[in-house]
Amino acid sequence: MKKQFTHSAALIAQLMFAFGLLLSGVTSSTLFADDETGFPNTNFPSLPIHAVDVMQSFINDHQAAQELAALVGTSPCVGGLAAGYPCSNVDLMSFLPLSDIGGGSGNDLWGWTDSTTGREYALMGRTTGTSFVDVSDPANPIYLGNLPTHGGFSSSWRDIKVYQDHAFIVTEANRSGLQVFDLTQLRTVSNPPVTLSETAYYKGFRSAHNIAINEESGYAYAVGTNDCSGGLHMINIQNPGNPVAAGCYSGDGYTHDAQCVNYSGPDVNHQGQEICFNYNEDTLTIINVTDKNNPSLISRTGYTGASYTHQGWLTDDQAYLLLGDEGDEQNLGHGTRTYVWDMSDLSLPVHTGTFTNSTPNIDHNIYIKGNFAYQASYRGGLRILDISDIGNANLSEAAYFDIYPSSDAASFNGAWSNYPYFASGTVIVSGIEQGLYVLSPTLDLPPGDATPTANIVTPVNGATVAGSVLIQIDANDVEDVAGSLAVIWNISGGANQAAVYNSGTGNYEATWDSTLIADGGYTINATATDSMNQTGSDSNNVLVDNVIDPTLHVGDLDGTSLLSGPGGKWNATVTVTVHDYAEATLSNATVTGSWGSCVTTATGSCSITQNKIGRNTASVTFTVDSVVIAGAVYAATDNHDPDGDSDGTNVTVLKP
Repeated sequence: MKKQFTHSAALIAQLMFAFGLLLSGVTSSTLFADDETGFPNTNFPSLPIHAVDVMQSFINDHQAAQELAALVGTSPCVGGLAAGYPCSNVDLMSFLPLSDIGGGSGNDLWGWTDSTTGREYALMGRTTGTSFVDVSDPANPIYLGNLPTHGGFSSSWRDIKVYQDHAFIVTEANRSGLQVFDLTQLRTVSNPPVTLSETAYYKGFRSAHNIAINEESGYAYAVGTNDCSGGLHMINIQNPGNPVAAGCYSGDGYTHDAQCVNYSGPDVNHQGQEICFNYNEDTLTIINVTDKNNPSLISRTGYTGASYTHQGWLTDDQAYLLLGDEGDEQNLGHGTRTYVWDMSDLSLPVHTGTFTNSTPNIDHNIYIKGNFAYQASYRGGLRILDISDIGNANLSEAAYFDIYPSSDAASFNGAWSNYPYFASGTVIVSGIEQGLYVLSPTLDLPPGDATPTANIVTPVNGATVAGSVLIQIDANDVEDVAGSLAVIWNISGGANQAAVYNSGTGNYEATWDSTLIADGGYTINATATDSMNQTGSDSNNVLVDNVIDPTLHVGDLDGTSLLSGPGGKWNATVTVTVHDYAEATLSNATVTGSWGSCVTTATGSCSITQNKIGRNTASVTFTVDSVVIAGAVYAATDNHDPDGDSDGTNVTVLKP
């Protein structure tokens, strides 16, 4: 079957680009006559017929963006409806129409959680660019700005993934390449919305259909490019601002989508290797990409009912995989079908069964989190499947939110994609003709499968840390015995590390050497996973302060008075105590003030006296002018007096 699909990746890219322009209002006669497109006049004679059918159906179903109003403030799912949208166990938190987030038509999306602030953002693709929306308050999203396509062309296909606080964006638009955008810029956007600029640009290919990123290895995999016969175009993104070509796999031709992981699943022959699971039009194709210079085919497997193998996702334990076919609902006339695979042996994956929903919608992008699969199903909207019995290929629908209420037909309209990985539980959905939906599922866990809890005990939130830091995580689950959970931690989204159970304290513990990073604010993240692959998480913000602060200040300033003899004259004495940045006392500091100077002793204090003050003078004031010690700077703004009888810089002494 596969041989009849063999084709030129450049031609498939041309067709997708052409369709993208058509959706943007460019006619076919204009397209094929315009040298600015970079493509010759062609009728694409070598394209696979199934690819043509799917894309032509997409074009036939194209509709203009709907004129919808924004919805803010929660709309609960009550009686099967939320703000007029059919639903079950999913509340509508808010909605922003396309007109409010940059215009055009919608396509793919991804999410980003700021590793420093913990704020959550939606990154949504459109025909003309990428929209960035702060959804930290899901009921009141804020559209921050738009990143236009590199080169200015429009495209109906765009894909976005995130690595190390950077977005990596590809599209079918001509000469668009790979855009890189530093997401930390979103922290300081003022007066939104704004037009944003790319941080870096990679031109190793002209266009791409999708991009997969393995966040553990720091490699990106562009697919459906004009390079590598449309197969895996590998890019080292470990330095996000400087992507570097790393390799190519073209042995199975065009790849429509992929998921690439550091493999830790049940197949012992491949544990520890970097593996890509590719969706190659009519097969599930598995590639070992550990050696980027010599990637190798592990297996290539077809299945009954294949029409256009589109996308899929591994379960959290990598033991099973769900696959979606974008053409079977239209071509075979059955309901929305999801294919279940046993991945115990990567060289021989087994299609163990299917789940066919009662709706006829075309399934598109599916992602798995714990015991649930989150599926964007075009006119069916968001469909959430309970996969707790996936070992028996027994799936069921647990919840849904239908963004296209007027029809459930097997047509290419409605929900393009979803992102379910925010720690808050918020799920975002992109609508092709609609815009951005911010949702909150209310899912019931299967019996006997409660979510574990994770709580970072030390360091506490807001703590200042230095040197070797003990991390203690209190993690528990009602079904699992103490100490049996898998607990990992990381610093601000960096590499995950294991925490080990200490039966003496009842906590999972690890040691972090904070001297290996620069001083500043960081987030400690912890995740506990139970035996049923349910997860619980926690995060604490800390300030790393290993560099000694070379400042000193007055930590105490007191004044006393004493009669000095006949005639009512009196003396006034001030005692100055000098502290370092950590409030430790400092000796050998020279204090100079309005009455003279003194040098602090081992106690950190010294005194200055003004003698024989006239009896008619009711009070005198002493002012600290400077404090000097080698290697430190006087920080007058830090002066203070715990007694409250001075401001740390000035003290008034009254006549006795």
